[in-house]
Amino acid sequence: MKTRHIVALALLIASSASILGAQAPCSTRRAVVDSARDDIFTVLGSDGRLIEELRKEQGLTADSIRAITVLDPLVCTKLATAFNRLLPTTTTFAVLRFGNLYYARDPDQKRSTGVITDSTYRVLMRLGAEVPPPRKP
Repeated sequence: MKTRHIVALALLIASSASILGAQAPCSTRRAVVDSARDDIFTVLGSDGRLIEELRKEQGLTADSIRAITVLDPLVCTKLATAFNRLLPTTTTFAVLRFGNLYYARDPDQKRSTGVITDSTYRVLMRLGAEVPPPRKP
């Protein structure tokens, strides 16, 4: 009887871990992460007033900007809500951390480029404009 309970518990734990792993939205694909890194360096290196203000508030300089790939499923899951829409559980996206900020690259590049949030996952800046659907004649 004990053996059955142990086997059942082991199966439950194993299936829970695989379900959580399947739902982790962190992308580890090198092309996606490298593209996101290029995006954020381009944005943070620009001379727009909002970006200048963000850099000043966060104390970011050209030398201090080091984007680190985030693989923590909890962080990525929380950042998935920053896109203001439901994402399918199979969707993955790149998340980079630089200083105290996160950059989550939108998995649907037609909607936006991504979002910059603080460490509490509050959206500080949305990048790129949502493209409206074509109008029907």
